[in-house]
Amino acid sequence: MSSPNPAQVPQIKKVLRFYKASSYVTGGFLILLMITWGIRRLPFLGFDLWLLGPNGFFSFEQYGVDGEGLPDVGFNLTVWILIIHGWLYVVYLFADFRIWTLMRWSFTRFLLIALGGVIPFLSFYTENRYAKMAHEQLAKLEGK
Repeated sequence: MSSPNPAQVPQIKKVLRFYKASSYVTGGFLILLMITWGIRRLPFLGFDLWLLGPNGFFSFEQYGVDGEGLPDVGFNLTVWILIIHGWLYVVYLFADFRIWTLMRWSFTRFLLIALGGVIPFLSFYTENRYAKMAHEQLAKLEGK
């Protein structure tokens, strides 16, 4: 494993801030996703979160097989949380890729960071651990 290019330190610091932000946002949406999955999948629940539906601003709507019984108006927040997390994960992977390439880390480290966007709470751990590693490497590179 080689060390980062000293000329790229300012760029690395910006990418590191971007990585940290994407890590927290993606991790937060993953937790929301897991909550909505639980509300949807647990046998005694079987609800989707609904916004601006026929039963008010925010409601739990029970559904049958293949989404039968869901309102025709409003927004299915459960589905939107899934979609938003998917796109945030793409942004998280991009941030992971950028920090990985600039820091010149091993491919295994890239994969471990990437898992943070799909395993609940792992993004918070990986952000803490690898951001700290990056800051330490940058401090050594800058001679601090």
